[in-house]
Amino acid sequence: MKRTLSLLVGAVALLGVAFAQQTPAGTNISNQASATYIDSAGQNQSTTSNQVLTVVQQVYSFTITPNSASTSEPTGAAGFAQSRSALPGARVYFPYTVNNTGNGPDTINLTSVLGTAGGTTPVRFVLQTPTIYRDTNCNGSVDAGESVISSVALTQNVGALAATSLACVIIETTIPSSANNNEVGNINLSGISAGNNSVTDTNNWSRAIATTSAALDINKSASPSNTASAGGTISYTITGQNRGGSAASGLTTIPTGLGSIPVASSTGILIWDIVPTGLTLTGAPSGSSGAGTVNIVYSSDGTTWTSTAPTFATWAGDGTRRVGMWITGSGAFFPQGASYTFSFTTNVPAGAASGTTYTNTANLQFNNGADVGPVASNSTSNTVGTTFGVALGPNGTATAAGNGAVGSADSQTIASAFSGQTVTFTQTLQNTGNASDSFNLSLGTGATAPNLAPPSGWSCQITQIDGTPINTAVGPFAANATFNFQVRCAIPASYTTATAVSLNVIATSVGNSGTSDPTADTVSAVSLGYAVDLATRGNTSRPETAANDNPAGQTTNPATTVSFPLDVRNNGENTDTYQLSATIPSGWSVQFINDANNNGVADSGEAVVNNTGLMAKDAVRSVIAVVTVPAGTSPGSNSLTFTTTSATLGTVSNAVSTTITVNEVRAFVFDPDRSGTVTSPGTIVYTHNLRNNGNASATVAIPAPTFLNTSRGWTYQYSTDGGTTWTSTVSGLVLAANASATLQVRVIVPAGEAIGVSETAQITATATYASSATAAQTVNDTTTIVAGDLTLAKTGISYVGSSATVRSATAATALPGDQILYTVVATNNGVGNLTTVKIADPLPSFTDFVSVSATTTISGGTVVYSTDGNNWTTTAPTTLSAGQSIYVAVNTAGTAGGAGSIDASDLMAPGRTITITFRVQVR
Repeated sequence: MKRTLSLLVGAVALLGVAFAQQTPAGTNISNQASATYIDSAGQNQSTTSNQVLTVVQQVYSFTITPNSASTSEPTGAAGFAQSRSALPGARVYFPYTVNNTGNGPDTINLTSVLGTAGGTTPVRFVLQTPTIYRDTNCNGSVDAGESVISSVALTQNVGALAATSLACVIIETTIPSSANNNEVGNINLSGISAGNNSVTDTNNWSRAIATTSAALDINKSASPSNTASAGGTISYTITGQNRGGSAASGLTTIPTGLGSIPVASSTGILIWDIVPTGLTLTGAPSGSSGAGTVNIVYSSDGTTWTSTAPTFATWAGDGTRRVGMWITGSGAFFPQGASYTFSFTTNVPAGAASGTTYTNTANLQFNNGADVGPVASNSTSNTVGTTFGVALGPNGTATAAGNGAVGSADSQTIASAFSGQTVTFTQTLQNTGNASDSFNLSLGTGATAPNLAPPSGWSCQITQIDGTPINTAVGPFAANATFNFQVRCAIPASYTTATAVSLNVIATSVGNSGTSDPTADTVSAVSLGYAVDLATRGNTSRPETAANDNPAGQTTNPATTVSFPLDVRNNGENTDTYQLSATIPSGWSVQFINDANNNGVADSGEAVVNNTGLMAKDAVRSVIAVVTVPAGTSPGSNSLTFTTTSATLGTVSNAVSTTITVNEVRAFVFDPDRSGTVTSPGTIVYTHNLRNNGNASATVAIPAPTFLNTSRGWTYQYSTDGGTTWTSTVSGLVLAANASATLQVRVIVPAGEAIGVSETAQITATATYASSATAAQTVNDTTTIVAGDLTLAKTGISYVGSSATVRSATAATALPGDQILYTVVATNNGVGNLTTVKIADPLPSFTDFVSVSATTTISGGTVVYSTDGNNWTTTAPTTLSAGQSIYVAVNTAGTAGGAGSIDASDLMAPGRTITITFRVQVR
């Protein structure tokens, strides 16, 4: 009985059909989801889940053929795997094939089991001295040098290893010399897996028949005996001998057509063979016989025979076409001991897929007093070996230069690029082998082609076309299949070159790590991608000119602020942020205000910034440099310089200069207004200046703030010692003449505040001088709630086949045929709405798609699916190809956005989730 897992495919396919190969034991299957979205600040974001890793375990499975009808000894005349006739006292031989159908190497322990004596119809005897031999050349005969065995060690049945995944064996045994004519003896070949002793094969009973009549046997061999080559040949040789006690005669019932063959006698012995499906004859078969006359014959329908040869090149085996040898003679013409040989050669198709198996059995018909047969020979089995190949090249033109070289058509060039940019090369990979294969994709690591690493400092990544990183082998892909992917290289901000630079991308076969192909990606020149121009408002230009850059000088009093409207232009090729700084007299301060309405005035509520924020190429950002002149500053002219510096490349900057002439005055100043953003819950600290620009000491008091809009009950605290001590009010702060202090305002926001909510606190500072006169100043601190982020959590469970029985609760292990259920939970953990949320999960290598479904807690949302990230439908896909990803999103916009699109109108509110269940089956 064959004991295998129910999901496994049988070891030997039908004639001319390829093996369904299992994923090898020890293979790692990894899976990681990713998502893209737009956060509450309108910025594009992406995130990835944790990775789930599954290790494929070994499956033990094997077959012994031919098979009998049952595992117990048959007692009648039928139900045997094979039968052999010979004289009492003679040896008989029973050939078998042992095939490993598991996904890893195994040793099969073999034993012969003798049948019992007894019975009457027919009478059974016990066979003697059984011995198991390794039939090295699979010809059905025990040849000199072939060893006695008790086990066979077999490799995994994959591709080129198929030849060593099966073994031919023979049981040699002896009919007792005391046996009478037509008595029988039974014998069984039993196998047990050494890797898993619960896996057995015991239904292989054969029968030996004692006879004093003619007893012709038949044996078959193939050359090569195991692995065949696509485009090669397989030669078959069929031999036999009369091992009985008398001469054999020709058939009394002559097959159709043979009686018309013009020979001396129309009776004969027929040896015939079905041409394996898909193979074609290379020419006429040949044969010889120790008695009688040999005739080569053909049959196209399996019934009618002719001696007229067909057109061999087009006469392909179809399961019916046969070749044969008709040995004719008169009477009992084939004596005891006479032998015969019949041979023919076939062509294997050049396009035969790896693992295609050609199984063949010959047959014999003769007369020993009655017509006998057909008597089947042992079976031969040839499997087409695997050829591994890969071609890699530019998009749509995969080419393999051979020997790891890069051909002229095997490269692509980008004419020019700028530092700080990402260049993208699209590549096409093709499986040029004859079997399904996966491929590792890598970048060169050396100093020369074809293993040339990316230029120093470049950050290159291999990705799917949609940008999903590729971190494991891709595939498997069928023979001749293609796969497109990209290489994305971020050029360092400071990198420039006037000469071409190249890198190699290499695809390496997983089936044969010695098979690979490179391609070359080249950038002809790289120019500096960063430049900036700073000028007085309205005077930036591209290219930069120095004229009118410097702001006009201004005159002011101590303890006042002076504003200089400035423009910053991104003169580079890349989006960049520019830091803002100033060189000012000691003790002075400067703040840069984002001139949001571009009116050249620092309006209330406009944010204090230290940089421009992201600016696209040629964008102009208006800022106002607000310079605070300290109280007590001496009269006179003071020089100032304002500088803007690239946040990406610090060597790129531009500066302007101006002057402030200070008058002598006396006053109390409390500034500036501040604004900022914070998450809920969260804390933000604002910094303000307290300056006594008068000529006498003053004592400052600051009560709790009042509010310009409705108070939300947030907590406000003050510190005048740099954050060491915090109080709800300030009193007794003494400022000498021309002295200053810093006030920090800490705002503590509780949880649960909605995105976009803001509160403006008005803080009043009152200075009381020695004369008891007072001066009061106020500042406004505006705080706005922002935030919002998406997290992905991934888990996996592996199941036994398609059942509900769990193999591993963490999907850490699986067997071929098992299913893995991945669950991805996407959660908006922020306090703001997210939009355009798209979750992607790639089909892992070595698996087939089973199903996908998703649910959501988004109110009014409809789950939609896509296989390209662009075209959406409410119907989950039923198929997914190797290398593809499944995309899931939630449509909330109804007719506004449409189920066929996911855009900014599709919202994911805080706390809402999307749950995806993605089921695959291990190959």
